[in-house]
Amino acid sequence: MAECPSCGHDLQLTQDGQLFCPHCAADATRKPAPRPSIAAHFRRFPATTIFIALNILVFVAMLVGHVSPSGPTTDQLIRWGGVSGEQIILHNQWWRIITAAFIHIGVTHLVMNMWALWVLGTLAEAVLGAPLYVGIYLVCAIAGSLASLYWNPLVAGAGASGALMGILGALLSVLKFARLPLPKEVLRSTIRSLVQGAVLTLLIGILPRIDNAAHLGGLTCGLFMGLLLSLTRRADYTVQRPLRQICLIAPFALMVPIAMYVQKRGEPELHLQHAVMQMQTGDYQNAEKEARTAQRHLRDRPDVLEVLAEISIYEAKDTEAATYLRQLISQDPTNEFAVNRLAMIELKEGDASGALELLTRTLPLQPRNGYGQVYCGRALQVLNDDKQAIEHYRKAVEIEPQLYEAQLALGSIYEKDKQPRNALLFYREAAKLRPQEVDPLRGLARVYLEIGAKKEADQTIEQIRVLENSKEQQTGKRGSGSGRK
Repeated sequence: MAECPSCGHDLQLTQDGQLFCPHCAADATRKPAPRPSIAAHFRRFPATTIFIALNILVFVAMLVGHVSPSGPTTDQLIRWGGVSGEQIILHNQWWRIITAAFIHIGVTHLVMNMWALWVLGTLAEAVLGAPLYVGIYLVCAIAGSLASLYWNPLVAGAGASGALMGILGALLSVLKFARLPLPKEVLRSTIRSLVQGAVLTLLIGILPRIDNAAHLGGLTCGLFMGLLLSLTRRADYTVQRPLRQICLIAPFALMVPIAMYVQKRGEPELHLQHAVMQMQTGDYQNAEKEARTAQRHLRDRPDVLEVLAEISIYEAKDTEAATYLRQLISQDPTNEFAVNRLAMIELKEGDASGALELLTRTLPLQPRNGYGQVYCGRALQVLNDDKQAIEHYRKAVEIEPQLYEAQLALGSIYEKDKQPRNALLFYREAAKLRPQEVDPLRGLARVYLEIGAKKEADQTIEQIRVLENSKEQQTGKRGSGSGRK
């Protein structure tokens, strides 16, 4: 009998005439399987390994570049290649729709996505093969970025979630429709796990600061591409390979018109955002220019008309502002902003009757419009109907007790009607709401003098003097800067 060269025991003959050592075979079954090395993982899943390495390397580079490991700022994300509506849509930096898939918002975001990439990526690479897997990953990353730009053009974004959801969607379609030669139980359990993962991800996407649009965009693209690939298995074997190439090229080509549509839709939104920002900084000329650019595409949008009306008011173009406000009210009579601003303009122009008619018509539709009640009271006062004015001022206080204008107006009207107790009550409330304002203090001083409360009057007058001196000093400091650079 021949001896085993490894252990020296006798070799035995199998039925097909082959020699084997039963002792070595038994030892082999008892020994644990060797743990695969990194090189073995790379040989088996090269694409997934490269994707994970790229994501980690980019994150390390961000850390070296002094980016916070827990919460990068929006500017940092944009600087490193994140999705930015302004940079992509207005400055045509379309490369960001790919680079954003390799940028992550903190170490937690990276770890979660890399874990999901390993689980989904290895399965997809085994089922689809590396070339198809890489193509689907990149196309779905683009689809996720475009979906994010479509729904949130004003928000910066980053992460591999769109690509990951695309891979998940492609796997779902392929396992469901491609008729793979796998046991039914394996298929059912895998599909069930993928569906649960998709649902869980979309539910998490409801939370603030998570871009569910990218999840949906990537998932939809992946489902579509997986379905196309599944159909190619039913074609003749000789044409399956070119059909699979078409399944990658067609969705990628489809991204071009989608990107053009996203740009057309997002551009006016960005111009509107610029208008609001410039209005807040006092640059009304450029704010108006940006708002009119937005209006060319969003002609009757209420938010555009509101911005144009506000800018016109700041620029003292009351007639133009009134035109926008009337258009807003015709669209929606419950628009408190439009009603209040138009009433303010009409009162300013001396048209108390017009303001009263507007408010009488619209206030019943706006039961919580405290400022509208104040403007109605002012119109009634101009028309010498103090009794009705008091009712509206009191209604304003009932709606919004912290409404300074209503408290001050009630103090003034009760002082005029020789009702000092009520006047004191509302002047005091107004002074509490705005302790830096002198008007309620002056009203208090007048009423105290009228009822003979000299001590309280003197104390209030001293408060007024201290407050006015403080304001004069602050004005002087602002006007005497050194001018150093």
